[in-house]
Amino acid sequence: MPRWRVGLQLRLILGFAAVLALSMAAASLCTGFAAHSEVSRIQDEQDRVRAGRILAALGEYYDASGGWNGAQSFVNRIGFQSEREIVVLDVDGNVVADNRPIRRRHDDRGHRVLFNAAIPRGPLPPQEYFVAIEYGGQEVGSVAIAVGRRGHPEYIFPDSHVDEPHDVEPPLTQFTERVTKTLILAGLVAGVVGILLVLLLSRRMLGSIGNLTAAARRLGRGDLSSRVPVRGNDEVAELGHAFNNMADALEDSERQRRAMVSDVAHELRTPLANIQGHIEAMQDGLMQPNAENLDTVHQQTLHLNELISDLRLLAETEARELSLSMEPAAIGEIVNDAVGSFRPHADSASIRTSTEIADGLPAVSVDRLRIRQVLGNLLDNAIRHTPAGGVVTVAARHHDGGVRVEVADTGSGIPPDALPHVFDRLYRADPSRDRATGGSGLGLTIARQLVEAHGGTIWAESEPGQGSRFGFDLPAAEH
Repeated sequence: MPRWRVGLQLRLILGFAAVLALSMAAASLCTGFAAHSEVSRIQDEQDRVRAGRILAALGEYYDASGGWNGAQSFVNRIGFQSEREIVVLDVDGNVVADNRPIRRRHDDRGHRVLFNAAIPRGPLPPQEYFVAIEYGGQEVGSVAIAVGRRGHPEYIFPDSHVDEPHDVEPPLTQFTERVTKTLILAGLVAGVVGILLVLLLSRRMLGSIGNLTAAARRLGRGDLSSRVPVRGNDEVAELGHAFNNMADALEDSERQRRAMVSDVAHELRTPLANIQGHIEAMQDGLMQPNAENLDTVHQQTLHLNELISDLRLLAETEARELSLSMEPAAIGEIVNDAVGSFRPHADSASIRTSTEIADGLPAVSVDRLRIRQVLGNLLDNAIRHTPAGGVVTVAARHHDGGVRVEVADTGSGIPPDALPHVFDRLYRADPSRDRATGGSGLGLTIARQLVEAHGGTIWAESEPGQGSRFGFDLPAAEH
């Protein structure tokens, strides 16, 4: 079951969305708490001030009336105006005024009746809720003041030290100032929390990038074994895989370069040693400079020149510096020309050659000389690896809208472990036989580079004892 990929972009979106949501939640909670706290404080302060005014008004009423006569009407009026429940007791603890809502009750027969207005409307509040009413320095009664909230009364303790009946209530601007300060503080806290969350979320990504940077520096200093650990399956992980693949390719390229230098030195040493040995023998009089000996030196010189030319061509193709003269061409003509030029060589080795050209093949856009060279390298390789009495067949057929060219032989085949390396530079599945037959080990590598320069692909198939098939595919020419 394929793993669901969480890309870096989605991670960043989700991360910043989470940071934003947490920041907004933190700001909302802080602001809500501050607003509730400030409203409660202002409400409590207003209740205290208004209760102090009621306490002062009751003292003035006692002074003006000379007692508590008619106090019920006065309490009803100020209770209605202030929306407060007021219970007034005289110095003996008797109820002289009570404006609390009338409680209904049921008699023994289940009928609903009302309390008598002169009777206290329900149980009296606890004694600790009462505050003394003073007149002329003496206590003349007590009062309990409540505000109805959440379905039940909440009793208020007025500040007994407030002598001014017109004590100022807290302005609502305090609420705005407090909430504004809380919003600023909440914003700062949310910002700090957001920064911490971003650092936490980005830690893994920055750690992976740091590993990549360190590995790239080591690679730049020549440590081709440098690799990065890869975790996850996001874009950073893809970058890590790409870096490791690049490092693998560089390490493999460096290994091939060193092997090529060693192999080229060995390949150049053999003909040079032969030439040097023949010349020194002629100089010492051990060998006569006759036609046969000079021909041997000439053949070694030609082999040396061929190797140098192949190396130069290979360097140009790998550096993408090879100039191609592209033109539409019929692949059948190129195949027939190549096979015709190699037929004498095959006949001398008692090897039969044949061609199979399909009808109606599309034209291909190629450099005739270079594709002819590709076919020549494949034919030369097939003839050298086919024993006397064998057959080399060259076929051209339709393939994926383009053409496919195959060179098949009836030789001994290629071992499975050697097949993936047949297009490598200077690689030999059978070094002794290749060197004996004069191969440079670069022909198949050059063929691969030339085919790829034409936008095609080259391939090889073989089974030991069943011969080999080499071929390349080319796209059709654009009309």
